[in-house]
Amino acid sequence: MPIEGHVIVRRMQKVTPTDVIVVAPLNPKYILLEIAHGLNVTSARADELLQRRAGDELAKGDIIAGPVGLFQRVIRAPHSGLVRIVGEGKVLFEISSPLFELQAGMEGTITNIIPERGAIIETRGALIQGVWGNGNITYGVMQPVSNNLNQELLAEQINIGFRGAILAAGYCSNPNVLEIAATIPIKGLVLGSISSDVLPTAKSMNYPILVIDGFGTKPMNTAAEEILVANKDRNVALNAQVYDPFSGKYPEIIISQPNQPEPNLPIESEPLTSGKRVIIVNGSQSPQIGTIDLIHSRKKILSSGIKARAAEVTYGNEKRATIPLSNVEILKE
Repeated sequence: MPIEGHVIVRRMQKVTPTDVIVVAPLNPKYILLEIAHGLNVTSARADELLQRRAGDELAKGDIIAGPVGLFQRVIRAPHSGLVRIVGEGKVLFEISSPLFELQAGMEGTITNIIPERGAIIETRGALIQGVWGNGNITYGVMQPVSNNLNQELLAEQINIGFRGAILAAGYCSNPNVLEIAATIPIKGLVLGSISSDVLPTAKSMNYPILVIDGFGTKPMNTAAEEILVANKDRNVALNAQVYDPFSGKYPEIIISQPNQPEPNLPIESEPLTSGKRVIIVNGSQSPQIGTIDLIHSRKKILSSGIKARAAEVTYGNEKRATIPLSNVEILKE
């Protein structure tokens, strides 16, 4: 949470996507009560007449200070709320506002508590990271539009049967398709790629949109496609946060599989070596999946004229190409 709240879970507690983790007043409002002026006394005397301390919760009409004088004047709480600061004849009063509830968004186990802010949730399952997101977050049921996510998402594919679901599709080149999806409405959209002229519409949508492979009309990489199709009808957490490589933030989708056996912890980093399965993330072969056959010991002059470290990669139907090492990433399985 960006503001202080009340964490209502405990360590090692199992949670579901709809379980509430933190509650907090999202937009608190404050009133400065002039106690001395209201009671017609000095600031010092007003402090003596206070019946409340900082941190006290009050209902509307509860007495804050007094009584004093012939007519037994008092100062009452104008609304239900919380006394924040008292002193010098004044009280800072926070008006109660509807609480915002931060939900877990995934199945898992609470492994640590972040005081007044949230919790760390550990889950077993699959993680798919992308390269672009429109900044929205949700969770829901995964629904691929078909078993082939290499095709363009068309308006006629979106129907009332997808209401409330997170869709997965190949690519989108028509902004009207995104607007039609909003009228269903769907809860989120995962794409292999998206045309650059559709981005303004994608940014304006109130549901999360995550792009896995890049821009244009690229098909979705086969590794991501297999995971999404295999996990149809599963609950997933979709965090289409804005990509920030400097802070390590990627738009991502988490598919929880809590009944799976405990996996080994992933290696923090590992070198590129022959035999490694990789995904080509840049260049004309992107986003193909392949295997490194050989890593050249010296820099190679590439077709672009650039001299760089490179590898021989076999991909697709036994196609082979020289790929810069900066254009491949190890595929975690």
